[in-house]
Amino acid sequence: MENSKNLDSKVIIYDDVCPLCKAYTSGFVRAGWLRPENRIGFAEAPAELIGRIDIDRARHEIPLYDRATGETIYGKEALFFILGEAIPVFKPLFRMGSFRVFIFGLYQIITYNRRIIANSRPPANGFDCAPDFNGFYRWLYIGIMGLFAGLLFTSAVPNFDASLSILFVLAAIAVIRGCLIQTFRARTDYFGHLATVLFIVALLYFGLQSLHIPFAIPSITLLGTWLFYRRIIKL
Repeated sequence: MENSKNLDSKVIIYDDVCPLCKAYTSGFVRAGWLRPENRIGFAEAPAELIGRIDIDRARHEIPLYDRATGETIYGKEALFFILGEAIPVFKPLFRMGSFRVFIFGLYQIITYNRRIIANSRPPANGFDCAPDFNGFYRWLYIGIMGLFAGLLFTSAVPNFDASLSILFVLAAIAVIRGCLIQTFRARTDYFGHLATVLFIVALLYFGLQSLHIPFAIPSITLLGTWLFYRRIIKL
């Protein structure tokens, strides 16, 4: 598919250290919606380009800069523009109030938690576009991930399975340890990582439990423990 002419002058600037941001922006390029040279990471973006956008807003909402007009659109509006130009049939959907409200909420949850979700660290060089800490969206994310993890475990194990006892004991110990962290920011980040790992473990268990693979639960538990340790070791 050829990219729209309306996208020829558009440049998207993404968070270099965020795998989620890398994935969907590279997807735009692979689909032919954006030219490769029109996708630039913040750490490698020239100072002239950085100076033309609202840096504080760009850390929270991905910017789409127009080289021809000098205008910039941000966040969900930038994504709606790209998708609308590439797939025009979606434009009426993007104008629907209820859909826009839902996407706005989803976008906020992801953008304020993207470094927690992907466990990404600041870039070694260049501009760090990490979002500000937002306790509301962090705890909302923790609650959603915890709810989904619980539903997955409940669906996979309608009755308590003794093989999960170690997993639940380790999770309980992790929760108690987190409650003892004194600062609100560190405690919130800790539980963000814990909720992410529990969701991954629950998803793996839900997907593998029907296959009756020997030692699946101990293996998944060890994997989850390792993932969690890697996430919190630098907190």
